Parts: sequence; C-alpha cells; structure tokens
Amino acid sequence: MTWGHSIQNFTAMPYKKLLHILQRDGILPKWTGQVCPRCGVGKLGKMKFVKTRKTWMHQCSSRGCKKYLQPDDYHPIFFRGAGSSVTPLYVQVCILYAALAGVSVNSAHLILNTDHKAVERVYTNLDAARARYVEHKEKSISYGSTSGELWRDVEADEVDVGKALEEDSDQKPKLRWEQWCGVVERGRPSSLRLFRLAPPLTAPRAPGPGPIRKRDWGDIGTKHLRDRHVVLHTDGARAYKLRLPGVMHCNVVHKKKRIIINKKAVWVKPHFTKVYKLKMPNKTTLKVKSGTQIIDRFWGHLRAYVKYTQRTPGNVILRRKIRAAQFTYWTKGQNAWKAAGNMLQYLFEM
Repeated sequence: MTWGHSIQNFTAMPYKKLLHILQRDGILPKWTGQVCPRCGVGKLGKMKFVKTRKTWMHQCSSRGCKKYLQPDDYHPIFFRGAGSSVTPLYVQVCILYAALAGVSVNSAHLILNTDHKAVERVYTNLDAARARYVEHKEKSISYGSTSGELWRDVEADEVDVGKALEEDSDQKPKLRWEQWCGVVERGRPSSLRLFRLAPPLTAPRAPGPGPIRKRDWGDIGTKHLRDRHVVLHTDGARAYKLRLPGVMHCNVVHKKKRIIINKKAVWVKPHFTKVYKLKMPNKTTLKVKSGTQIIDRFWGHLRAYVKYTQRTPGNVILRRKIRAAQFTYWTKGQNAWKAAGNMLQYLFEM
C-alpha cells in the first residue's frame, strides 16, 4: 500500500506546506469562509502568518470577536498544550500516520522517540473519532432491496468479547457477559452492523452466555431484514428460525451433535458449510452455499483489535474499541490515509 507520504516528509517540509497537504487530504478542515466556532457570527478569513504568534492562523471577521484560530483547533484527533507539554503538529501527524499503518502504541513511542503520553492520546482520539463516525454512518446501512429483483446473501452471528463476576439480588456470584450480534452482506464489508445484546447472568463456570435470544433477534430481524429479499445465513441457534416475510433462512451446524441411530448414541461431526437449493417466490430455484465465514472473519479481527483492552462488560473503552474495529473492517483494502481523511471530513461537517 502506498499512501503518498512518509514520516520523513512530514518532519522536513515547511509548516505552511504541511498545513496545505493536510487540508488537501481532508485531515485538517478548511476554515476559510467558515463560521467562527467561537462567536458563531463572523466568518474566518484566509490563513495568514501572524508575527506576534509566529504561526499561520485564521482571523474572525466579526468586530466583537476578531480572534485568531489555528488550522488544527477543535480537531477530533490533534490536541493543544502549554509549556513543556506542547506537542508540535508534525509530530502528531507522524503519530497518526503510524496509527493508521497499524503500528502498536509501544512501537510508535520508540520509533518516533517522543513522549508516550502524546502517542497514547492520539491513538485514543483516533479510536474515539472512528467510533463516533461509525455510530452515525451505521444508521444509513440497509440490506437487500424492496423490489425483489435480486436476492442478497446476508450473514448473522453473535460473539462474546468479555465477562466479569458480580453478585445478583440473592448475593450469589454470577457472570455478566459482553455479547454483540453482527449482520453483514456478503461482498460488502461496509454493510457490517453491530448490535450490543443483553444476555442473562450465568453461573460462574459457564462456558458462555448462550445463543442470541428470540426477543433480541426479533427486534433486529424485523427492523433491518423484513421484506428486504435476503437469504439469511446463520448457525443453528433457534432464535434465527424466526419467520420473517421476505427472508429465506439457511443455517449450518457449528458443533457436533449427539443423535440416536438404531437405539445407539452417535456423534455427528459439525458442518460449517452446506449447499441449499431454495425455491423462490417466482417458482425458480436458487442454489446457495450457506455458512458464516464472512462474519466469523470479522470476529477474529475484532478479538485481535481488543486483545490488550480490559474486557469488563459495559466498559466504555471496550465499546469504543469495538466500534473502531468495525471502522477498520469497513475500510479494509482501502488507502488508510484517504479513509481517515474522508472520516474526518464527515465529522467536520456534522
């Protein structure tokens, strides 16, 4: 992957050129002509060099304001400081570049030879910006179509990413789980939607919270899949068998089963994929290969992303990390620098 920039370029180029490149790529907002965020009345002029501040700034045109604004003020990722805690903009850009490249926090701190607090702050702000973007854009995702001319393959599955012991009303120890449900359309990673579930408390030694419940899947399926002409691929959980108009269900078994054959118990191996022949409403036959490999691939990506995060259910940091992992899955295979620019431009216009 070639992003068109390098850390050496960021550290060597003049400050004005750096600002121009960041504005061109969408990393910084274009304040010229925008309403002043301080007074909300005047408009900001073109960027000019202010000798008293020794930097390039925009000035508000309102007589009651006339205040200066730096190009990276009010930024979701970059931050300001005072005294010895000031981190130059080009250093923060280098940290952001390393974060987008997938470099760990500890490695970025050593490679860039900068304060670890600045590195951690940029990484945290990036995750927060990604989470905020995902939560807004996710609302516009839809599956299939209402026309019914073309049926789409959609996968659904649930995963648990955390647990913690707590006491119930009877003062007995119980396990609370952090469980999420995911829905994605095959061939369209940007269609991934995540739903936080509320599984019941379990015994301390329970292997998991159990499958998704009917009331949870009923709300999700009715709202997002009903009458959308989709072929739904899931595992063997009973909740997914809920009948929905415009939805054809195919399922596979992810664990071995114990069945009785000739009065003897026999274990049947799991089938992770299965070929189905579906009879469509127009009396044609559709042959599909059922399975949940696409959504399972994201679960692996998610576990790697939250590997070093505290997994306590309800943890705000964990939820932010999950949303950030969702963003990286949406944009996988794309230019990470441009994807970050598009995300920031959307946040600037909100």
